[in-house]
Amino acid sequence: MRIIIGYGNTLRGEDAFGVDVINQLQKHSVKKHLTNTKLISVFQLTPELCLELLEAEEIIFIDACYSNTEHYKLACSIESFDFNNLSHHISPKVILSLLSNVYNKHPKYEIWSMMTNSFDNIFEVDSYTFCINNAVYYLK
Repeated sequence: MRIIIGYGNTLRGEDAFGVDVINQLQKHSVKKHLTNTKLISVFQLTPELCLELLEAEEIIFIDACYSNTEHYKLACSIESFDFNNLSHHISPKVILSLLSNVYNKHPKYEIWSMMTNSFDNIFEVDSYTFCINNAVYYLK
């Protein structure tokens, strides 16, 4: 099963990118194209989320990330993480580490981010919407 997790704060402008992508996937009847895919929308990643990910063969994390120079650009990371370093900050790395170390689960994963420097407002609505639509297009 493929699980797509969109996370972010809907009260903080462009920080809601991950949640907005999941909302669009659910809204536009795209779900029929997403067979064997579970969509999850959360405010933030928490350790309890691991219980919903135990059946995942692939996990896609979607979020906004800070960039002082690049705005409204999509980035994807599939780098390998060192899973021995747990921290107090719950990031995709920590979730993957918990899945590996506690549950012996090793799903494939990707991290999709929209680069922004605005976590208070959506300054360029057209550019923001374009990024959401591109993410939805590639995830179907």
